Amino acid sequence: MIFARYAIAAALCAATSTAFIAPNNAGHGVRTATYSQRVASPLMAATLSAPETESPEAPNSMRPPIDYVWNDVSEQLINVFGYSQAEVDVYAGEVEDSKDALMKIYKALQLARGFENACNQQYMQGKIRGFMHLDNGQESIPALVDYAIKNGDKKYSYYREHTHAIASGVPPGEIMAELFMKETGSCKGAGGSMHIFDKPTYFQGGWALVSEQLPYAAGAAKSILLDRKLAISDNDVFEKQDVAPPADDDRISIVFVGEGGAQNGRMAELLNSAAKDNLPLLILVIDNGRAINTFTEDVAQNGKVYEQGKHYGVPGLHVDGQDAADVAKGGKAVIDYVRSGKGPAILQVHTYRFNGHSPADPEHER
Repeated sequence: MIFARYAIAAALCAATSTAFIAPNNAGHGVRTATYSQRVASPLMAATLSAPETESPEAPNSMRPPIDYVWNDVSEQLINVFGYSQAEVDVYAGEVEDSKDALMKIYKALQLARGFENACNQQYMQGKIRGFMHLDNGQESIPALVDYAIKNGDKKYSYYREHTHAIASGVPPGEIMAELFMKETGSCKGAGGSMHIFDKPTYFQGGWALVSEQLPYAAGAAKSILLDRKLAISDNDVFEKQDVAPPADDDRISIVFVGEGGAQNGRMAELLNSAAKDNLPLLILVIDNGRAINTFTEDVAQNGKVYEQGKHYGVPGLHVDGQDAADVAKGGKAVIDYVRSGKGPAILQVHTYRFNGHSPADPEHER
């Protein structure tokens, strides 16, 4: 359209004001029309040829939104997880009817976005160095962690883990100090962005290799069962003591993995062992459509990771990550399923990563 306007203006400069007379059928159909008129100079003639096209169709999106409503989620909880309609309504009401719950979710969203924006600014100024991966666009996941995951739960994240650590209770100042390589950081500055570890919150994040965290999370889930069987627990310095966990011990292990990483062979091993031992394990799949810089559909035969557990009897739920309230409602139901001793489960969150793989990524693939 801009080119057409410039072309017309240029032609008008060379021709008289009456050089172009549009026919009555201009703009109808897809065909080429040529307009010709004598100009002021007998030695010159101006001709403009331009295709007349209909309004262009909307471009096909490589990754369209799923646009789930709550009924889409509640049906899965009823049909796959065995919840009753009344139980599903309770999970919905705990969020929708509670200003405190909604504010808790909103504050977690804001804190996650603000922290990552600050990290990006400091990285661009050269104050944060090394590898760094930001979570912008995926804030509904840390909001769920803040809403439904407990301090004693064992958390295993991947290298895009700043917001997961914050939502788990790791002080933001310690995380930022770690990124600045300061001794006051969570790992005394030795870990950096990809390796945030924190004993008090049982947060073991930042596994640099894709899917490396999966078997460790299964081992952590197994350790919870062993604690109960052997009547042992952690003391104040996180060493084992001969004191049984409380009778209401409902700890779980939660592992974060991308939908690209979920295509790794470790995922099949994890599902098999978790199902076999009935482990209290939540597999949280962060489905942003990108396996680093590769469009996941180009390398994955089936992107429905939440259905990977069918062969092992592991249920899965699919939610829209652009609706933080639905993620909290559905996610809490799945988490409670695992807490109740029914075994492992998968939660796949369809979301979008707004930034490149890292701040150094120009995102040419987008």
